Amino acid sequence: MNEDHLVLPKAAWRGPFAEYRNTMAHATEASDVFHFATLWACGAATLGRTVRFPYGSMTYPNVSLIGFGPTGDRKTSAMRRVDDIGGQLKVIRGGGSGEGLADDFASVAPSLGILIYAEEYSQILRPGHWEGATLLPFLTQCFDCPNRYELKYRKKPVNLECPTPSLLAATTPDWFWQDFSLRDFQGGYGNRQFFLTGYHKSPIPLPEMPDLSKTSVAIENLLHIVPCQAELAPAARILWEQFYCAWCAEEGARDPLLLAAARRIPSYVLKLCMLYAAFERTLPKITLEQLSAAIQVGRYGEMCVKQMLALQNAGTNPKKELERRILAFVNRQPGGVTSKREIYKGLWRHYSDTDMFNRVFESLSRAGEIFAKSGPRGTILVSLEPFST
Repeated sequence: MNEDHLVLPKAAWRGPFAEYRNTMAHATEASDVFHFATLWACGAATLGRTVRFPYGSMTYPNVSLIGFGPTGDRKTSAMRRVDDIGGQLKVIRGGGSGEGLADDFASVAPSLGILIYAEEYSQILRPGHWEGATLLPFLTQCFDCPNRYELKYRKKPVNLECPTPSLLAATTPDWFWQDFSLRDFQGGYGNRQFFLTGYHKSPIPLPEMPDLSKTSVAIENLLHIVPCQAELAPAARILWEQFYCAWCAEEGARDPLLLAAARRIPSYVLKLCMLYAAFERTLPKITLEQLSAAIQVGRYGEMCVKQMLALQNAGTNPKKELERRILAFVNRQPGGVTSKREIYKGLWRHYSDTDMFNRVFESLSRAGEIFAKSGPRGTILVSLEPFST
C-alpha cells in the first residue's frame, strides 16, 4: 500500500459497511474512510461486552478511532452521523473530566457500551493533560474493559461495574501535534488509538439526504446478539497465526515510535472481526473472509499511523526537528538511558553549533520531555522518564 495515497482496502466494505458506503455516496464529499470509522464506532459501542475474544485477557469490540485530515475535508460532517445511525446508543459529546465521564457511565447498565464523540480530538487531549486531570487515566484504564473502575478521591466516590467506552474523534495533524507529545505514544493512553485518513471526493453541488433506515436496522439488530465468546474458524486460525508471526517479525525493523503507536493493531483486527461476525450473523465463528478483511484494515491502519508520525514536523523549523531526533535517540538506547555527550556525538549532523544543541536540550528539559541528572565522572545522564531518587 502506498503511504502517499492511502485508501481503505476494498475488502473492508462488507455487509452493512458496504450498504452504508453506498447510502452516503452522494450525500457528502467526505472520504469513505470516515463513514467506515463512524459505523465501526457505532457498531462497536452498541455491542458493548456482548461479544468477547480470548486474547491473553478478554478483548471486546470497543474502539478508539481517530480520523485525521486537512481542514475542510468533510470528516466532521461524516462523523456527525453518529446521531442518525446510533439507535439506542448513548453518545457523550466532548471530553470534560474523568469524574464527569464516570458519572455518565454510571447512568447506563453495566457492560453496555458508550460512545464518546469529539468533533476535534483536542477536546479530549487538552483537558486530559491539565495538571491533576483524571480524564486520560479514566480512558486508559477503562479502554481495556476492567470488571470494575473506582475513583475514590472525591466527595462522591465512583464505583463502576464493567465500563466499556468507545471513542470517535476527528482532528487535523496540526491540531493533533499541538496537544499530543511523542511520549504519549509510550504511555498507556497514546497506544490505544487507531488512526484513519483518506481523501475527500469530487465536489457534490447538491448533496442528497441519505436514507439511513437500513443502517439503523443493522445497528439495532446488534442489540439482539446472544452473548458469546467468539472463536476463529479453522482456516481463519491458520491465517491469524501467519499474520501474527509476520507482525512480530517486523517489529525489529520498526522505528521505536511506530512500534509504540502501532502496538495494538493486532487487537484492533480482532475487534473488527467481532463486529463483522456480528453484522453477518456468523457468531460465534469468525470466518476466514472476515479475518482477511480485518487484517487488511489493520495494515491500512499501520500506514495511517506512519503518515501521522511523518506529519509531525511538516512545516516546522530545525529546532523542532532536532527536538524530535533527541527524543528518538534517547528512546532507542538500552534501558532508555544515555548521556548528553552521546546524544551530542550521535546527532552532530543535525545542529549548526553547540549553542543550538544546548538550547534545544534545555528546552526539552524544562518542558519535562527529557530528564537529566549527574552521573559518574562528570557525565550527564538523560532519560525520557524521571530518575528514581
